[in-house]
Amino acid sequence: MSESRVAFVTGASGGIGRETVRKFVAAGDRVVLADLFLEAIESVQADILADYPDAELLPLVVDQSSEESLRDAAAAVKEWAGRIDTLALVAGTVQTEGAPVLSLSTEEWDRVHNTNLRGVFLASRELVPLLPENSGASVVAIASFWGRQGHAFYSSYCTSKAGVISFVQCLASELAEVGIRVNAVAPGNINTPMHQKALAGEAAERGITFEEMRDIEWGKIPLKVAGDPKAIADAVYFLSTGDAAYITGATLDVNGGVIFV
Repeated sequence: MSESRVAFVTGASGGIGRETVRKFVAAGDRVVLADLFLEAIESVQADILADYPDAELLPLVVDQSSEESLRDAAAAVKEWAGRIDTLALVAGTVQTEGAPVLSLSTEEWDRVHNTNLRGVFLASRELVPLLPENSGASVVAIASFWGRQGHAFYSSYCTSKAGVISFVQCLASELAEVGIRVNAVAPGNINTPMHQKALAGEAAERGITFEEMRDIEWGKIPLKVAGDPKAIADAVYFLSTGDAAYITGATLDVNGGVIFV
């Protein structure tokens, strides 16, 4: 068996997920690419192999909200590598649109929570048993700066991400005695395709250009720019390494200064 670390990355085909996969591969780690759709995963795999032909990758179709899917993934990883050293829970979703609590549908509330919070719980329950004890293994989940405070019309998203911050503290407390660390990263506005789509939609509603909308939103950020997805991947990787050996139960804010905690 290879002595390289093994990283399991959910949401591997998204903007942050792709960069997270690339970060671990560049460090020489073996990586499980987990996401909902095989075609998207294979696209990431092809991009990575073009730059790192010797990369050891395991593409897996995984639904983070499904117990059965996660159990199948655990079995596949156990056969492939025998363990996980870093569980990077990047997969997430946003509300389809803003809605007041009094008219937000139960279906939309559940859809967001099933991936963002219930999914983090299920993935942890099913996959943490593959993390060796007292070996430097860790879990890193993606929260959000919107999990730090509530925002009108986005109650399902904000509460799901606030739940991730709390869940990380709970799991960190439980796993500390066996030497497994658990942390989160709370991104701010990150310049992913999802962010650009949101800007374009808002610009269309306001009757202004994309560039005008971008400047309005980015102008609210102290650093005056949306973050590169690589910034989040760097934070996830840092929390997985020995450089973060004395950090557990923490949520690292990577948000350009939009919230100081």
